[in-house]
Amino acid sequence: MKPFETLAESTTPDGQRLTLHRRGDAYFIFLQGEELMATRAPGSEQVLAELGCRGLEAKKPRVLIGGLGLGFTLKAALKEAPAGAEVVVAELMGAVIEWNHNHLSHLQGGALTDRRTRIVEADAWQQIDSGAPWDAILLDVDNGPSAWCLEANGRFYHRKGLDRIRRSLAPGGRLAVWSAYPDPAFVRRLQKAGFSAKAHSVRSRGEKGHRHTIFLGTT
Repeated sequence: MKPFETLAESTTPDGQRLTLHRRGDAYFIFLQGEELMATRAPGSEQVLAELGCRGLEAKKPRVLIGGLGLGFTLKAALKEAPAGAEVVVAELMGAVIEWNHNHLSHLQGGALTDRRTRIVEADAWQQIDSGAPWDAILLDVDNGPSAWCLEANGRFYHRKGLDRIRRSLAPGGRLAVWSAYPDPAFVRRLQKAGFSAKAHSVRSRGEKGHRHTIFLGTT
């Protein structure tokens, strides 16, 4: 087995070590030495965008993606979005944006430079109610509604946060949330916040790999 090569490293706002690695043709982001995401398993990140963006009725939909990661959600969202769309990616870690440009752009089919794309170094929380209503909000900011790498991310999943997100969506707008785990309580929380909600179990690698959950809420 080929060894891991460390390409870059950074520190999260709460002091944890974030690193980018390559092994052969595969790239990995580790948090505190544990695999956080990998290019070999993009399936659920792609489904996040497909469920959130496919068939949006607006001619010029506004889409907010919380978390750039390895770029797979952005690439899939652009595939679904029409020519007039605006796709804003809010990424808290400037290093992750830099890594995508310097190490990963060859995997993303021009997504980073697509004229519909705008990447901002910011907390997605700050972008939720900025500007006109969103037609879709896709959140992949942490491990899920009850397992956070950053404590501050809990606000996205609590009732008050969901109320704020719903108010920021256009009529018929969608909220899609990535999670490493199923969470029936979160589905009920979405419903109490006024969403029509459903959980989708998806694989990380086509029909193989870990099972992840995509929560979809529609206004």
